Amino acid sequence: MSSYSIDNLPDEALPELSDLTGDVRILAEIVGVRMALKISERFDGTPARLFGHRRWLIRFRDCQIRAEYDKGGVSGVDLARRYGLSDRHIWTILGKMPGEDRQLRLF
Repeated sequence: MSSYSIDNLPDEALPELSDLTGDVRILAEIVGVRMALKISERFDGTPARLFGHRRWLIRFRDCQIRAEYDKGGVSGVDLARRYGLSDRHIWTILGKMPGEDRQLRLF
């Protein structure tokens, strides 16, 4: 393995965004060229699928639904329309106790 690292490259040695291709370019558009290359260096050709963001978005949405309902003045049907969910799904969300969506890990 070489002693060279993305961390050691001066800014003028980094490629322009337009020089990057594929997933590294998409990543660089989000986090910047240096960080994208550091992530690429770390995974070093290993295919990586990054999951997990959806869980946080759903958790936030469910908390918003709970807060709006608890304030009063809004029905489950109103919330269903506002959030694009079925009224049954709204009632399922409202029926959960806070923290109940945490499943224990097997490993």
